[in-house]
Amino acid sequence: MSEWIKPLVLQGQGVRLEPLAQEHAQGLYNRGRTASDWAYMPRACFVDMPDTRQWIDEMRQRSASLSFAIIETRKNKVVGSTSYLNARAEHRGVEIGWTWLGQEWQRTPVNTEVKLLLLRHAFERLGCYRVEFKTDARNERSQAALARIGAAREGVRRQHMVVQGGYVRDSVYFSIVRQEWPSVKAHLEAMLSD
Repeated sequence: MSEWIKPLVLQGQGVRLEPLAQEHAQGLYNRGRTASDWAYMPRACFVDMPDTRQWIDEMRQRSASLSFAIIETRKNKVVGSTSYLNARAEHRGVEIGWTWLGQEWQRTPVNTEVKLLLLRHAFERLGCYRVEFKTDARNERSQAALARIGAAREGVRRQHMVVQGGYVRDSVYFSIVRQEWPSVKAHLEAMLSD
């Protein structure tokens, strides 16, 4: 974990982001067993509780990152996970990634509010100049979602990563920079107020 990115809780209206911990394992396992939801992730869905616990340990040990459990506050239920990755304090930049939600919470305001909380903290507390996202080039739904929140498509890194099944994926990069944040923030807040 980066000294710049310190563990904290980010509280919204409908969601709370808590630093990922073993106490979240059962909820994550319950939501993270659908193979199709993980089709474009670097690894496959959870197969059992030990697998889930190992994934939590791996995410917690990643350098220059901070992973969160996504908690739906109405039911106080773990519904997925997201992370700050590749934190670069010297350049005031961070990536938001490894975001996934259980099926019941996909295409709901949950992901919009998660992005708002992470982006607001990055730009307004950490002083970021740039927040980036990357997604599998095959994942058109993720690309559309990033464009919908106001992220700019930057380009493709060809044969960027080897993912599950040994597939060599191209990664599409998106970003939001500091000058764009006020309009992106207003857009996200409007989306959540509809």
